[in-house]
Amino acid sequence: MIASAVDLLRAYPQIVIFLCLALGYAIGKIKVKGFSLGATTGCLLAGLVVGQIGIDIPDLLKTIAFALFIFGVGYRVGPAILSGLKIEGLNYLWVSLVVGVAGLGTALALGVVLGLNPGTTAGLLSGAMTQSPTIGTAEGAIKQLSISAAEASTYQSDLAVAYAITYIFGTAGLILTLKLMPRILGIDLRAEAKALRSRMAGGAEAEPPDLLSWHKQLDLRAFEAEAGKAVGKTVAELESTFAGKVEVDRIRRNGKRIKAGPATVIQENDILAIIGLGRDLVEAAHPVGQEVPLGAFEKIKGEIANIVLMKKQAVGKTLQEISNRFGRGIFLRGIVRQGHEILLTGSTVVHPYDTLRVAGERNQVEQAVRALGFAERPTTTTDLIMLGTGIVLGTLIGLLSVKVFEIPITLGVGGGVLVSGLFFGWLRAMHPTFGQIPAPALWVFTDLGLNLFIVCVGLVAGVKAVSAIEETGLVLLLAGVAVTLTPMLARLFVGRYVLKMNAALLFGALTGAGTCTAALNVIKERVASAAPVIGYTAPYAIGNVLLTVWGAVIVNVMHHIQ
Repeated sequence: MIASAVDLLRAYPQIVIFLCLALGYAIGKIKVKGFSLGATTGCLLAGLVVGQIGIDIPDLLKTIAFALFIFGVGYRVGPAILSGLKIEGLNYLWVSLVVGVAGLGTALALGVVLGLNPGTTAGLLSGAMTQSPTIGTAEGAIKQLSISAAEASTYQSDLAVAYAITYIFGTAGLILTLKLMPRILGIDLRAEAKALRSRMAGGAEAEPPDLLSWHKQLDLRAFEAEAGKAVGKTVAELESTFAGKVEVDRIRRNGKRIKAGPATVIQENDILAIIGLGRDLVEAAHPVGQEVPLGAFEKIKGEIANIVLMKKQAVGKTLQEISNRFGRGIFLRGIVRQGHEILLTGSTVVHPYDTLRVAGERNQVEQAVRALGFAERPTTTTDLIMLGTGIVLGTLIGLLSVKVFEIPITLGVGGGVLVSGLFFGWLRAMHPTFGQIPAPALWVFTDLGLNLFIVCVGLVAGVKAVSAIEETGLVLLLAGVAVTLTPMLARLFVGRYVLKMNAALLFGALTGAGTCTAALNVIKERVASAAPVIGYTAPYAIGNVLLTVWGAVIVNVMHHIQ
C-alpha cells in the first residue's frame, strides 16, 4: 500500500507540490507565543520532509516560479528607491549599505573559517537575514559554476538546509533583540516618536491638517441660512466657525443651484448643502439655521478614491500645503507608503507614489486626481506584454558576467530579472497608463511564486537534508546568530551615534534594511505610532536589492576561494 502511494506521488509530482504548498501555509499559520514561521519557511520544511521519498522536479518549474516572484518584487519596490532617497536624504542609504556589507562580510568570513561550501554560505546569509530571494540568485549562480552535476546538487541541497536552520533565529532573534536594545541603551522609543511628531509639526503638538480625517463616514445635509447667523458671511467665514472640517458644497438660491466657493457671500433663505463628518454636522443648525430636506441636493454624488501622488506640484510638499492648495471638498482617510499607513501630521512630507485615500464630492475628488497624480482604480487585467518582455530582458541581463579581481561576478537569472522588475516598476510609476499588474495578480507572482519555488527547492534537497543537518546543524545555527546580529548592531551604532538619527526612524530603518516586516510591526506596537514606517520604506527597497544580489556574489566568491 505504501509502495503504491509513493509510486503514485512520483508519477504525478503535481500532487506532491500542491500538498506541500497546503502543508506549508498551514505550518506558517501556527503561532507559539505570538511567533510564527511564516508560509515560506513552512513550505520549505514541508518540502524537505516530503522530499525524503525522492521526487523528481523539473528545473523549468523552479525557474518560472522564481522569475515571476523576483520580477514582482522588483516591480513593487522599484518606484520607492530613488524617490525615498531623494526626499529622506542619504541616511537611509548609509544604514542599508552598512547592513548589506556587514551581512555579506560576516557570512563570507564564517564561510571561510568554518570551511563551508558556496551553497551553505549563501543559505546562511539568506536565512539569517530572512531574505528568501537570495536562495534563487544563489541557485542560479550554482548552475553556472564549472562543477559536476553531483557537486552542484550538493550545493543546492546545502543551500536549502542552511536557510531552514538559520531562518528561525533570523526572525525571532531579530525581533527579540530589537525589543531589548532600547532598554539596554536607555532609549525611550515612545518619547522619540513623540519628539519626531512634534518636530514635524513645527514644535507644537502635532495636529492633522484640515484636510485630514481618521473617520470613514461622511455625511451630506442641507440647512437654511437665517438672518443673524450665516447670512452676510462668506462661505469661508462660516466654515471656520465649526470645530471640525465641514465644507459648503453648493447653494440653492431662488430655485437655482450654484457652486459655492470660499468667497461666496451667503444670502437670506439660501439653502446650503454642507459636507462633513456626522458629529461635526450636528452643530450646524446653530451657526447656520434650521435643517431642511436635501431635495435636489440628493443628486450630489460622492466618491472614494486612492490617489497615487506623481505630479511635481504635490511631491515633496507637506500634507498641509496640499490641503491648502488642492484639499477643498475632499477628506483624507489615510496615507499609505509601500503598503503601510504612515504618520499623519500637517508637516508630513509626501513621497512620489504615496497613496492618498480620499473621499468627498465627486467633482472635487476628480479635480484632486488630476492635480495630484492618478487614481488607482480596481482592475483585473495584467499587462502580460510588459511581464513577458521584462522577464526575457532580465534573463539576458543575468547571463552577463564581469570579472572583479579575477572572480567572475554575475547577477544570474534571478538578479537580472530583479533589475528588470525594478526598471519596469519605475517606468510604470512614471507612465501609469501601461504596465499594470493588479494587486491580487502581484500577490500571486510574489507570494505563490516564491513558495512554489521554495517547495521545489525543498523537495529536491530532501533526500540529502538529514545528513547535512547532522554534519553542520549546530555550527550553522550559531553562525546564523552571528550573521543576524552583526549587521544589526553595526547599523544601530552607525545610525544612532554617527548619523544621530531619531530612534523611531532608526529602528524602522533597521527592520527595513533587514527586510523583516514582522519586526517592523513589533516596533510599531512598541512605540504606539506609525513613525517607524517613515524610516522603513527606502531601506526596505534597497535591502531587497542588495541582499538578493548577494546570493550570486557569495556563490562565486566562495567557489573562487575554494
